Amino acid sequence: MKNSFKIILIILIISMVFTMFSCSTPDSGKNEVTPDNPAGNDTPADGEPAKSEPATEAEIPFPYEDESIDLGGATFKILIDKQWSGNSLDIEDYDIEEMNGEVLNDAIYKRNLLIEELYNLKFEGVHANDTVESAMTKTVKAAMDEYAAVAPRLMNAAKFAAKGYGINVFDTALTLDAPWWDQNIINDTSIGGAAYFFSGDIFIKHYDGIGLLMFNKRLLGDLGLESPYKLVEENKWTIDKFSEMVKGVYLDLDNDSKHNRYDRYGFVMQNDFIPNVINACGEKLVTKDEDDLPVFTGNSEKISNLIDKFLDFYTTDTYDMHRDAYDRENGGGQLVQFWVFPEGRGLFYWSMPRYIDLGLRDMEDDFGIVPIPKWDSNQSRYYATVNFWHSYTYMLPVTVGDVEQNSIILDAMAYHGRKIIRPAYYDVCLQRKYTRDEDSSAMLDIIFSSTVYDIGRVYAIGGYLDSLFESIKKDNNTIMSSYDKLQGVIDREMTKLINNFENAKG
Repeated sequence: MKNSFKIILIILIISMVFTMFSCSTPDSGKNEVTPDNPAGNDTPADGEPAKSEPATEAEIPFPYEDESIDLGGATFKILIDKQWSGNSLDIEDYDIEEMNGEVLNDAIYKRNLLIEELYNLKFEGVHANDTVESAMTKTVKAAMDEYAAVAPRLMNAAKFAAKGYGINVFDTALTLDAPWWDQNIINDTSIGGAAYFFSGDIFIKHYDGIGLLMFNKRLLGDLGLESPYKLVEENKWTIDKFSEMVKGVYLDLDNDSKHNRYDRYGFVMQNDFIPNVINACGEKLVTKDEDDLPVFTGNSEKISNLIDKFLDFYTTDTYDMHRDAYDRENGGGQLVQFWVFPEGRGLFYWSMPRYIDLGLRDMEDDFGIVPIPKWDSNQSRYYATVNFWHSYTYMLPVTVGDVEQNSIILDAMAYHGRKIIRPAYYDVCLQRKYTRDEDSSAMLDIIFSSTVYDIGRVYAIGGYLDSLFESIKKDNNTIMSSYDKLQGVIDREMTKLINNFENAKG
């Protein structure tokens, strides 16, 4: 069926790569996911998710190394979502045709070649020409077993789940509790015991969209401020400490008596930071009850208090790089977010790993990376929001003919992605190539193992978050009036979402 020499060669290559780049697996702090426990027992007394030791590769051996599946050289087609035109950060994993000496390129190539040899298949990434939604709709309505899997952005995966386009992950052969999958995406987005999209070490796009903070080391030293690394180490990295460090940094560098992109700011952000800081402080717009059904909690007193803390430094000390300040200045180009911080005029910067490659590789000042701060030191863990626009997921389309076979192959892709691709991305491209110190490496351990998915944001429930965005831009906290205004819409959309999941389950 396969060339034995090629198999031996590939295995030797993998052994060498893993020896070179392997690192310890961060403690994920995730709970076991099962059909009977889709919410992961997220009900401890203090409101924090209960923790259990994550499974390791040794505890959950990969069960599919016997080459029991043979596709006879058939094409394994994966439908790939795309972002706005001109964006160069779509999934290109299946477009790589050869090794070129770039660590990440070569790691992806080796993983793909291994899977192709093990299961006698050929990968093909099909980039949606129009939209991935129209492509999926056409496929589902025609009942065509055309795609072995689909890789949509998180926001589109949510749409497909609500429309019944995907297969419940609990009805697949995926090893859901294995460390090569992110159990938090299952725990957080399941509804009524069903979940339809998954993510993990199958590709780097899972990590690319995770929220974090960067800080300018030169400015930190010039201002005589404490090291955020030390604050994390001492469990003092809180929203109050962050506010204290940000305030008073603003400086009118061009002396025009106006806040613009040429001035110095304590914090550079865009709207996406708001759900990030809500989640980071242990809150969600939507939580779940004992039956794994969504409950709206976006109008809580704690979230209101958090917005007040944010507004305390937002108007003067913050440059909203993407919408507020950009709208005021009316110009500058698409990459407005790379004005202030990369040019050395921002102390802190809300960001994601993808921004390092997109806009920070040529930054002259050294920068560090830390998690978004906790609410207080009593909070047991950090929470890193996975962005619903930037991050990708995987799904098995409802039209798949052989669910077990395809899920086994995806499982193998994620398992070997953890062995080959993740070390290249995490250890080399982030920790050693792009970021500037070993302390940031330790911070990434925390961030990447602290993912959180908020149903209220993933499904954009009721337009509630957009309402908060608008009020914050005007320096107002309208959380209660926003809820009162939108309560009917929120209730209807929550009910519809629950019904859609029930209908999808059949």
